[in-house]
Parts: sequence; C-alpha cells; structure tokens
Amino acid sequence: MIPLMKRLATVLLLIFVLAFQARVCAAADPSFPRPTGAVNDFANVIPADQRAVMESLAQEIWQKTGTAVVVVTVPTVGDMVVDDYATRLYESWGIGKKGQDKGVLILLSLKERRVRIETGYGVEGILPDGVVGEIIRLQVIPYLKQGDYGRGLFNAMTSVSDVIARDAGVTLTGRPQMQPARPTGGTPVSSS
Repeated sequence: MIPLMKRLATVLLLIFVLAFQARVCAAADPSFPRPTGAVNDFANVIPADQRAVMESLAQEIWQKTGTAVVVVTVPTVGDMVVDDYATRLYESWGIGKKGQDKGVLILLSLKERRVRIETGYGVEGILPDGVVGEIIRLQVIPYLKQGDYGRGLFNAMTSVSDVIARDAGVTLTGRPQMQPARPTGGTPVSSS
C-alpha cells in the first residue's frame, strides 16, 4: 500500500509542477493581436489614405522580392520592453516566407514613445543596425516628434522597401515619394 501511495504522491506532484510551469509560460507569453494585413494600426494613428498606399507598397515588395514588410502600431507593450515585444511579435506572426525569414517588422508603441524596426535573418545583411538606425533617425523620428505618425511610418516602410528592392534589382512602380523631414520641436521619441 505504501508504494502505491508514493506513486500517487509522485504523480500528483508531477501534475502540480506541470500545471505551475504552464501558468508561468502563459504569463510570460503575451497574447498578441491578430494581424489584419501589412498595416496593423491597433493604436489608430495612421490615416486611411496613407494606410492604403502602405498596403499597396507592401504587396508590391512582397510580389517582387518575396520579402514581407509589416507595420504595427500599439497603444502600449505593457510590462514588456519594446525590443522584446517586437522580436516576439515578429516570431509569433511568422513574418516572411517560412524557412527564408525574409521579413521586416516596423513597430510603434505610443505609450513607451518607441519605434523599432525588427529584421529577419534573411534581410539583416542588407538592413543592418546602422542602416535601420539611420532610417529611423532621419526619416521617421522627425515626423513622430511632430505627431505625424502616419508619415513617419510611411517613410519607414518606403525606406526599408527601397533597400530591399535595390538589393533584389527590382523597381517599385507604386512607390510614392517620401517627404523630407522638417526639423521642429515636439515630443521626444526614441528608437531602439
């Protein structure tokens, strides 16, 4: 009878440990919103006309190069660090062709006042940190500081798409012109 009690206690302990681990893992893994397309404006800051142009550009870059460029705005990333949120969202959504990891995620978190461009392994050679940082600093942040989130994210998508198209040797026919940034005061925004 005692060996049976020990086995039962061991089984119950194992069930308890597995249940506890499942809870910890569930708490550590945020539930991300479901993607709605190439432009996922969960913070409602991108005007409809800019969103339509960005969706069209994303479709063209996908068709001509096989690279996915996705924009996401969120009101907040909660308790997470923006960089970690971007990496985990990229992985959760499976951005880019499976096995090639040719994707780019452009993330804006409003509450944290952060913008992040996350690149997959398949494009990080042409979009290294220095290039991404320059895009954010010169083409995105000046508009974000002015509160023109749509224009800043549009510039990010256009700049990233230009690099991808140039590397693939293709021309983007539906590519609209970016507006040069006008330096002004405004609210600070940082990149990562």
